[in-house]
Amino acid sequence: MKKIFKITSIFLIFTAFISCDDYLDVNDNIVAQNLSDTDPNELIVGAQTLSAETYTNRLNRIGNWMGVSWSGNYLAFNDAYGEESRYQLSSTFYNDVWDDMNRYISNFVIIENHQDDKNWDDQKAAAKILKAFYFQYIVDLYGDVPYSEAFERTKNLTPVYDDAQDIYVSLIDNIDEAIALINKSEASESFGAADITFGGDMARWEAFANTIKLRLLVRLILKAETDATLATYVNSKFSELNGVQFLTQDVTINPGYSDQDDRQNPFWETYGFDPVGNPETMGRMTGPSDFAFNLLDNSNDPRLNRLWKPNAANGNVFAGTQQGGGGNAASIGDGILKGADANLPIMLAAESYFLQAEAVERGYLSGNAKALFDQGITSSFNSLGASGASTYITATDSDGSLGFNGGNSLEAIITQKWIALTSVSGAELWIEYNRTGFPSNLPLPNGSTDPNIPVRLLYPASEYSGNAANVTVQSRSDAFTSKIFWDVN
Repeated sequence: MKKIFKITSIFLIFTAFISCDDYLDVNDNIVAQNLSDTDPNELIVGAQTLSAETYTNRLNRIGNWMGVSWSGNYLAFNDAYGEESRYQLSSTFYNDVWDDMNRYISNFVIIENHQDDKNWDDQKAAAKILKAFYFQYIVDLYGDVPYSEAFERTKNLTPVYDDAQDIYVSLIDNIDEAIALINKSEASESFGAADITFGGDMARWEAFANTIKLRLLVRLILKAETDATLATYVNSKFSELNGVQFLTQDVTINPGYSDQDDRQNPFWETYGFDPVGNPETMGRMTGPSDFAFNLLDNSNDPRLNRLWKPNAANGNVFAGTQQGGGGNAASIGDGILKGADANLPIMLAAESYFLQAEAVERGYLSGNAKALFDQGITSSFNSLGASGASTYITATDSDGSLGFNGGNSLEAIITQKWIALTSVSGAELWIEYNRTGFPSNLPLPNGSTDPNIPVRLLYPASEYSGNAANVTVQSRSDAFTSKIFWDVN
């Protein structure tokens, strides 16, 4: 593997250009061309939109399945989520995650490297932050991947695979570079309307950057316990985060979603209703796992009725099902499906608080871990539109898996994060389970003969056809045994 610590010359491998006026007409605006002279304000609108859509649909779906929060309506759909429930992992299973995320991340690289006589520091900072946010998932789901040579387009069609841990270091460097750009004294070109995430509020971009850096470092903690060199690095980078501002509000995008064909919020478009009110097939097929439903139901968690609702199409069933099992389940609730024109969440403030709580509880940051834990739960309630957070926190405080004082505070932090991110950031559920083993006792699908929940996705068919000299040959068994570098369980 090629070691990397500083990326110096990255160019386009794939391009998806979307004009500022037509950023929702993605099928009409994807072109391949040299965009070095394109206004970064135009490019960044589409870059934010397309990457977020892939994240909230495909990464979210596979994560909610592998993280065992979702199941299916099996009486209405006999083979609901059949490939997922049978763990049919291969080079074509969710291969669009790799292909699409790499393609859309390339737009952020274009913005990073843009050069003209204007100052685009704010846009470049945002691009660096979003590249780190999304590329972390490529590493977390695939391990060693092309990075240092990944965006050279025709100059290099067979990029080498870089060491996953070294990519993490480079992503943290990207975050640090972004924060330095935000804090430069020179005035940048106006971001404003082109920023469909924060509207040009660079203080919020900096808080987002700090939170992504925190997540990268938290993911390294357990590996650092067995690697003295990594431990020194992790401690030094955590020291930079003491006293900084982390996210206190949900990160969302909205490029102008409306209840029209091809302009709906993409999660609503997939799991909600079409513009004339017909329910979408994926929404009708999707329900809670019995594990997820019972975890909330048994603790009288008010979020249950916001995450899920009675299934009106199937006798108002309000229950979960075992993955790969029989019966019908509840439907996705109104706390998640908020409307065709609703903002699309990318990172919840609840995740920020739970990350901080874990870092404090493990001794890497200063602060009050219990207070941060409580804020995480409260923020989750607020995002879902649920009430009664303080009552719930008090009632579950001594619960063995849900309460901070129930005997294992770290288990409670991860399990509460699992609940908070259900249906929104599903990839985190799967990744964090592999890292920590929490929530404990996640069940395998009905009839499964596999030894455990998969620990990764397999390299896609596009790599075997286009980069065969560098990609590692894998079999289905690798999905269960070839762990990502931070997975020391």
